[in-house]
Amino acid sequence: MLGNGWTSVSPVEVYVQRACEPSLHEANYAVHLELAEHINAKKANTPRDAAMAVVRMINHRNPHVAMLALGLLDSLVQACGYAFHLQIATKEFLNELVRRFPERPPPFPGPVMARILETIHGWKTGICAESRWKEDLGNIRDMHKLLTFKGYRFRDMAVQAALPSGSSLKSPEELEADDREAQAAKLQELIRRGGPKDLMAAQELMKIMAGANPEAKPDYRAQTLAEVDKLQSKVILLNEMLDNVDTARGEKFASGDAYHQVSVILTQARPKIQKWISNAETEDPESLETYLQMNDQINAVLTRYEAYKKGDYSIQAVPPELAQGASGGGPTGCVSFIPHLLICAIALTPHPQEKPYRLYGR
Repeated sequence: MLGNGWTSVSPVEVYVQRACEPSLHEANYAVHLELAEHINAKKANTPRDAAMAVVRMINHRNPHVAMLALGLLDSLVQACGYAFHLQIATKEFLNELVRRFPERPPPFPGPVMARILETIHGWKTGICAESRWKEDLGNIRDMHKLLTFKGYRFRDMAVQAALPSGSSLKSPEELEADDREAQAAKLQELIRRGGPKDLMAAQELMKIMAGANPEAKPDYRAQTLAEVDKLQSKVILLNEMLDNVDTARGEKFASGDAYHQVSVILTQARPKIQKWISNAETEDPESLETYLQMNDQINAVLTRYEAYKKGDYSIQAVPPELAQGASGGGPTGCVSFIPHLLICAIALTPHPQEKPYRLYGR
């Protein structure tokens, strides 16, 4: 596509312009989704091009256009993966995002500034804490610290505690594919920067990608089993919640309550577990028994939950004294692995200490 003066306009810029059209009264989420799909499909430089195109719109003189661009940015962060997250964590992007911020914060920030602060705070408490590659997003945490030091205040948002989704369960093969995709995106970014340290890091990353050090390869099977362990803790949680139901008064169950939220996680995970069972017979026989027991536990507790919703309290969890013997420890500290009862120690890994540095220096 050609613009004025025969200047080519990339498909990314076209999408961004459509999403930030001043005549729009509200966000065009269809265009947001189209751009996200384009970024995920094209990869290469597309995540960077999209991030920089959006941040230019955020600095538009028209506040309405800026707010539309911030809405688009939120959608892309949610719909795109590590490659896009890596770009919004670059110093270049973050410096451009806060380019209009004065050295001293105003007493009453405008809507655009307030939304930017809210966005940065959301990233700091969201992807910077939950991403598998959060160590590569340190610039976001540092920008948050820098703005706080300069006197900017981040409003405490009333965010509901989000339970992990059962659909986020991934097989060892899926985890490895995600890592390779993230490594490719990071390699491209390191080469683009081109500094001596970046090129040295790129060389080390290429060695990892080529399998030069097999011993350093992550144990993806152990990671998958660790997620299964966490899923079993949800089975225990739902069983304990049902144990405490006031059966005498006939407790009411409602969509969106704690019972429903935990059951949704288990319901979403069940198809994946069942798929793994069918594949494990030939591909991973060592995990077959684990997946079978997990499937039995999910079916049992969901059956109990559905019965309780109908007022049938006759189905009870298997008491510990009737449970069979344990089968040994697992990769994440599991003491036992038996149907309807799992005693599991969940280790909490503290966040590494960050070393802040000034981001405004280019």
